[in-house]
Amino acid sequence: MPRPFQLSIFAGGRLGGWLRILAKNRFRVAPSRIPRAIAVTLAASAAELLAASQRVCFGRQLGNAVLEADPILILGHWRSGTTLLHELLAADPRLRAPTTLQCGAASHFVVSEDVATGWLGRLLPRRRPMDDVPMGMRRPQEDEVALCSLGLPSPWWRIVFPNEPLPDPEYTTLADLPAAARRRWIEAWVGFLREVQFEHPGRLVLKNPLHSYRVPLIDEVFPAAEFIHLVRDPREVFASSLAFWRSMYDHYGLQRHRGEAACHGTTSEVLDSILALDAACTAGLDDLPGNRSIRIRYEDLVADPMATLEAIYDHFGWEGRVAARPRWRAYLEARRGHRRNDHHLDPATRRLIEEKLAGLLARDGYR
Repeated sequence: MPRPFQLSIFAGGRLGGWLRILAKNRFRVAPSRIPRAIAVTLAASAAELLAASQRVCFGRQLGNAVLEADPILILGHWRSGTTLLHELLAADPRLRAPTTLQCGAASHFVVSEDVATGWLGRLLPRRRPMDDVPMGMRRPQEDEVALCSLGLPSPWWRIVFPNEPLPDPEYTTLADLPAAARRRWIEAWVGFLREVQFEHPGRLVLKNPLHSYRVPLIDEVFPAAEFIHLVRDPREVFASSLAFWRSMYDHYGLQRHRGEAACHGTTSEVLDSILALDAACTAGLDDLPGNRSIRIRYEDLVADPMATLEAIYDHFGWEGRVAARPRWRAYLEARRGHRRNDHHLDPATRRLIEEKLAGLLARDGYR
């Protein structure tokens, strides 16, 4: 049973964004989740004071912050191994990934980072709710959390109200947004990245499955960005994604999800999501020069991480691998006892997946 006062990924965000999502869903909070809703609201109120303090103390300096280089982006569906690759690349001392604290407290981490990392870190579970991967305030995190923290619309808000319609679907690709809304999103995203860079040197490496839909926009903003598309056996992605969404609803949602008939993360939705994300990602990357993107398989990364990393560096012509190799080895040694979740698929579901995702299975060499 999830703890009502477990630290939420939304606890450090802007109050306005949090109240917007509550009001949009007519405050339909399950009685058992009311303490969680109150806790996040109080935390968001405190975050507003910290955000104001940051603007007063560092507003001009943050406004002048610049990125060292256009970022590296890891693309791919949820549960395709993007966290593993993100953490490996972030071990390179020349690269920098936004952390859990920076993403969760995107409006005020410059003033709160040192204190909050130690204090709030004690409230985090040692492992992620959906798998055996360690959690920590200084570990890499996906920047869609930061966009929610800043109060922007995002499909990621689905976690809060899983029984309601998908929120902000137009923010999945951003392609159909009005020009003003699109510009606000870009300014908020790039502003966050600059603030991460403010005191943390190194080329940014980002991981966000939703960016798989946004390659044309990202190319427009960062014409020298480079992309790694990570794929995994779609049968594993499907089974793990179902478990992932249900775990996120249980740990961070304000409703008890009512099963497949009512909530997101259903069989048909996950299958459609796998196909749609891959199609959008592939189409976006196909429009770029070949030296700006690479597709790798999760199974190859797990079987021989060092060789896969070397292949990525060779493809892009990156420097820095000599300094990175001992850190990669140390990370892999610490991860040696990691156990992947086993997800059983009944024969009928397996046949459905293999029929609907036959093209991806064939393209990426999965029997």
